[in-house]
Amino acid sequence: MVKGLGRMAGAAVVGGIAIFGGVTATGDDTTRDESGEIVEGGGLGVFAMQDGDCFILPDEEYVQSVEAVACTTPHDGQKFATVTVSYVGEYDEQAIYNSAGERCVAEFEDFVGQTWEQSELYLDAFYPAEDGWADGQREALCLIIPNPELGEMLTFDAEGSGR
Repeated sequence: MVKGLGRMAGAAVVGGIAIFGGVTATGDDTTRDESGEIVEGGGLGVFAMQDGDCFILPDEEYVQSVEAVACTTPHDGQKFATVTVSYVGEYDEQAIYNSAGERCVAEFEDFVGQTWEQSELYLDAFYPAEDGWADGQREALCLIIPNPELGEMLTFDAEGSGR
């Protein structure tokens, strides 16, 4: 559909396959400073992620938790928004993913300080898997990722970076 909306992250589900450090989808084993920024990494459930959290992804299609890290540490992505999927109907993975992507593009500039079209950064999303969709889950998490063709990790906090 648009730049960077290729599948890197996969689907977020409560009963997911990938679990980091035994943390559930709502768990948070990180250490945060008084502003809420992660200063010491650990397991972080996808439903406990806050805007601005940086993370390393497990190599799985379905994700329940990730390894959260400080944004100055090399990382695969950064969460920047939670959006409601506008698609309605039976489970259709591509339609759900596209709807999440459109909503994430709309939120991008407020977080980064640069339009998505002019940015060097790319987008992806955690979105409901089929069992979550059947249970009424309609939220997706918007993620900033590096250019997947370069194979590099992010090493900075994208919030307000203008990149």
